[in-house]
Amino acid sequence: KNGSLPRPITILYIPLLPNAKFRDPDFDPETADFCGTFNDQWTTEQINLLADLASFNLTQEVSRIRDALKVAYKRKRAHRLYEEGLDA
Repeated sequence: KNGSLPRPITILYIPLLPNAKFRDPDFDPETADFCGTFNDQWTTEQINLLADLASFNLTQEVSRIRDALKVAYKRKRAHRLYEEGLDA
């Protein structure tokens, strides 16, 4: 059994998207000039706006993140038990 199955992994991708419920519902990091790839000069306000949006979006997804972590834990546990020959 050892080495016969790849180790399961879980990746949680939380994109930085606009959010109509955010304090600045019109802010879209995809179209904001200061969020451009080659911009290396940011104001404190711009940094705070971007960080606040990321934080806000993350808090909006806490229950889905918890659910995904529970699924990942159960999958990893099942894999470990299988590898140890403890599955029934």
